[in-house]
Amino acid sequence: MEPVTILAISSSPRRGGNTDRLLSEAMKASLSFGARVETANLCDYDMQPCIECGQCEGVGQCVIQDDFQRLYKSFMAVDRVILASPVFFMTVSSQAKVLIDRCQCFWERKYRMKLRIPARGGIPRRGYLISCAGSGLPDVFDCSRKVVDFFYRTLDMEFAGDVALNGVNDVGDAEKHPESLKAAFELGMKAASPE
Repeated sequence: MEPVTILAISSSPRRGGNTDRLLSEAMKASLSFGARVETANLCDYDMQPCIECGQCEGVGQCVIQDDFQRLYKSFMAVDRVILASPVFFMTVSSQAKVLIDRCQCFWERKYRMKLRIPARGGIPRRGYLISCAGSGLPDVFDCSRKVVDFFYRTLDMEFAGDVALNGVNDVGDAEKHPESLKAAFELGMKAASPE
């Protein structure tokens, strides 16, 4: 069987922060279990927000020619996606939200054009979330999970789990939470499994 292909997306504007640390742990696991991992740091991508032009209707592709087009191709090809985003104002980062909003073209493909993205070689398409927050509020991840769940459904993926670490603000705080680092590693193992 072909190895599982994974797109690991960092959407944190703070490089090397807690969210990135958990994502690196997941990627380490995925690679050690034989997955092919493609990485994307959204801060390196030139992506405009969705302008609600309607030109994806009946076409299923975004007409804005920028770095989103690279991710469009990846979403069509990979088996798994791991989105890593800190919580900003109770939801995903603005970088992640721009990406998700640009996936309106996938919504158009799936729900209006009735075009699905088939699973490759029988490997189920799945998506995961890694997220960190500093607020300590018990419901701080609820909105992010809802947004990400619908994002994955639009990409013909099952939202298959998350690692959420609350109460971390400063770079390096994730190191004080070995249980979360372990959970991120286990998420990476799960993502690498073809079952």
